[in-house]
Amino acid sequence: MNPVPCSDDSLLARQARDGSSAAFATLVHRHHGRVYGFLLTLTRHRQDAEDLTQETFLRPWNKLHLFDPTLPLLPWLFTIARRLSIAALRKSRPPPAEMPFPTESQPACNSLWLWEMAKRDLSADAYSALWLHYREELPLKEVAGVLGKREGAVKVILHRARKTLAETLRGQTSSPNSEFQRTP
Repeated sequence: MNPVPCSDDSLLARQARDGSSAAFATLVHRHHGRVYGFLLTLTRHRQDAEDLTQETFLRPWNKLHLFDPTLPLLPWLFTIARRLSIAALRKSRPPPAEMPFPTESQPACNSLWLWEMAKRDLSADAYSALWLHYREELPLKEVAGVLGKREGAVKVILHRARKTLAETLRGQTSSPNSEFQRTP
């Protein structure tokens, strides 16, 4: 099945709602990587993220009639993905071991440890808000839609999350036993 060339998600969503599996395949192809990446950060397991990504795209196929094509598609997909991941995490095994704080031998520009710290120290809503706004670059209004909150509440969540991470970083770098010490 060849994807339908089109740059407009709303047109593709309308076509898919009218039964075009090629239009839906184009939407899946276009958004698969971002949904998978989001789920991978939430689940920390490649196989779980793959399974949930597949489920994330099965839900819209079965419920595309509920989607308003005048709204952006990606936040709707992120909402479905987040809800599925929460349901899966409630049933799943314990979380994997945490990644250690980076040592001087590790590149400082590698942000993976920061996302791991955020996952460890923040609530699910705060982590999701950070990821969606800063990694996926969604506007606050769309993040609010994904989280089911008001835009003002998302601003507060982001502010508190940044403050928590800053305090954690200050504690890590000022501790005499810290693995990560800045050299002058």
